[in-house]
Formats: sequence, structure tokens, C-alpha cells
Amino acid sequence: MTEKEILQELGLSEAEAKVYLALLETGPTLAGPIIKKTALHRGTTYQILQRLKEKGLVSSIIKGKKQYFEPASPDRLMDVLKERQDKLQSVLPALNQKLEASKEKQEVTVYYGIKGIRSSMDKMLEELNPNGDYFDFGVSGLFREKMGAYWDLWQKKKRKYKIKSKVIFTEELKKKNPELLKDYFGDARFHPKEYPSITDTMIYKDTALLLVWTAKPPVAIVIKNQDNAESYKNQFKLMWKLAKK
Repeated sequence: MTEKEILQELGLSEAEAKVYLALLETGPTLAGPIIKKTALHRGTTYQILQRLKEKGLVSSIIKGKKQYFEPASPDRLMDVLKERQDKLQSVLPALNQKLEASKEKQEVTVYYGIKGIRSSMDKMLEELNPNGDYFDFGVSGLFREKMGAYWDLWQKKKRKYKIKSKVIFTEELKKKNPELLKDYFGDARFHPKEYPSITDTMIYKDTALLLVWTAKPPVAIVIKNQDNAESYKNQFKLMWKLAKK
């Protein structure tokens, strides 16, 4: 990296770096030699010299009605660097606050109908492939009833992608639909029939996916928010402890 490039890294413009280096080579001088050495326009050179004076990298004195310019010691560059660091330090809290605020935002997407739900479920598999995992409660068998062969395909893809799952089914499925449980890939537990649910709640990564099968048309609501997903996950963990094997 050249001297000029290093000065630019410290915050000087290309023209400012050029003028400062020229001054270091010439020593105290009138503007004329600087203009000649840098090939910059006269007006531009004076503007740059003024900016360098404001940064403490150039000083000037009047001798016989003429203005001479003198470069500050290169050690002053360390002060420039520290000033930049101090400015950065002063703004860091506000920048971090903005970052935290952006993390708290949540994205909600609603998918309608069988095709829409299929899109949301395909997207979920893509995000979990490979070796991902998810949790699911409120499973009544309506997924297979509404989606038909897609449910079987979904289970096969889970197996292929090595996606782990823990699902809490309604107890009635043991008698009403044992084939569904046989084809299901993952760990299963059951909650009593006295507490039925018609809404599937799936939790994966930073996302909660709510499947409302009895809506007309059926609806998938995807809520992307880390805190919300953790809340649902804690709810699932409690239910999993209480559910029967």
C-alpha cells in the first residue's frame, strides 16, 4: 500500500493526501509550488489546504503579504486516527441500538389455500435441510386429510434430509388413524382427547408456523421472530413433558 493510500485509509481524500505529501517534500512554501507539483487547479488547491488546516495537518503564516503553508508533523496523523476512533466510539451505542431494534422486528407472511400452504411447507424443509429439527403441537391429522399425498411426500423428504422432529398428536389418532402414525418420521407423544386442537403449531429456527386447517380456505401464518419462536418452544417443552408416550 502506498503512502497516499494509507493517508486515504486515515480519512483524507485523494487530493488531500496528494497535497499533504507534496508539502512534506517541499517544506514551508507558497501555494504555487504545490499547484505545480500536484497539477491541481489553483482554486481547488486552496480549498484543500484550508481543509487540511481544519484537520490540523497544515499551518500557514503571512510573510510580506504572502501566505506560506507548512505541513504538520506526520505524528499528527496519530491524533487524526484517535479522533476518528473517538467519533466511532461515540456513535457505537446508537448503532448497536438500531441493530437490536432491527432484531426485534418480526415478519409475518400469510399463505392461503392448499397451494399456499404447500409453498410454506416446502420453504420450511429448505430452511431445515439438512439435519434441522422442528417441534409441533396441536396435531389432529388434518394435515394429511387436507393435503393428501403431499403429507406422505413431506415425511419422505424429512427422512431424506435427516430432519428431526418432536410432534404432539391428539390421543384419538392412535385409534382413528394408526397408519398416519406409522408413516410419520420423528418422535411422537400424545395429549388427552379432552384438549383437542385444530391448529398445527410448528416451531423451527426463529419461525413459528401456524396451520389453520378449518379456515376456508386453509391458512398458513408464518411468524419470523426469534423471541416469539422461543416463547412457542418453551410452551412446547412444557406440553412435551406432560404428554404421554
